[in-house]
Amino acid sequence: MTAAIEDVLRPAKNPSRNIHSIVDRIRPSVVPLVATELRHDHDALVGHAVRANVRASADHLRHGSALLEQLIQEGKLLIVGAEYSLETGAVEFFDGVPEGA
Repeated sequence: MTAAIEDVLRPAKNPSRNIHSIVDRIRPSVVPLVATELRHDHDALVGHAVRANVRASADHLRHGSALLEQLIQEGKLLIVGAEYSLETGAVEFFDGVPEGA
């Protein structure tokens, strides 16, 4: 995530092909955030960018496949977004979680 943020703020002239491939996928989640006041708080920017990327990824899964969409509509599949903390080992589910769950 940090590489994507840095690339949006200060594009690299010759980025690694592998890093560039990952950054290109994450960039759409980061670009709107760097245009806000978050750009002045690196930790907050990273946190919001991680969550925005999780939401975008979960949404892509929900709407990127006719089969998955069908299973979701039938109530046989639920796709939720979550963030795993390397520091604590805790998982926080925050996107697509049914109310009351």
